[in-house]
Amino acid sequence: MPTRSRLAWVSAIFFLFFLLFAVGGLIPGALRDTIEVWLGLPFSVPPVAHFMLFVAMAFCLPWAWPRLHVAGTLVIMLVLGAVVELLQAWIPGRTPSLEDFLLDTLGAGLGCLIYLWVNRNAETTAVSLNKEN
Repeated sequence: MPTRSRLAWVSAIFFLFFLLFAVGGLIPGALRDTIEVWLGLPFSVPPVAHFMLFVAMAFCLPWAWPRLHVAGTLVIMLVLGAVVELLQAWIPGRTPSLEDFLLDTLGAGLGCLIYLWVNRNAETTAVSLNKEN
């Protein structure tokens, strides 16, 4: 896949996860509870969503914008998590949660580690392929 096309797809995936996080984090509490009951999952959605969405966003962000590097990605992800948590103070039925912010932080850290691992393995594979030619 050409680089521009890959970057466009990764950017689109990042924004999809961002939209899911922003909407999920900013809907009123009663609606969120209704959706969670409707889903009927054997676990609470918010903690899993916080962690998994931040893993996915932190993995995609440095690919979409390589100049950010991992440090920039972590800063953006932590600010995003903090802003959404603080905005919940003004949403009916929602309260800011340090636990959610910590899950965001752990997810962002894991997403960055996965990105570094995948990126390093891709570079190693490219180098070994070049040596064979």
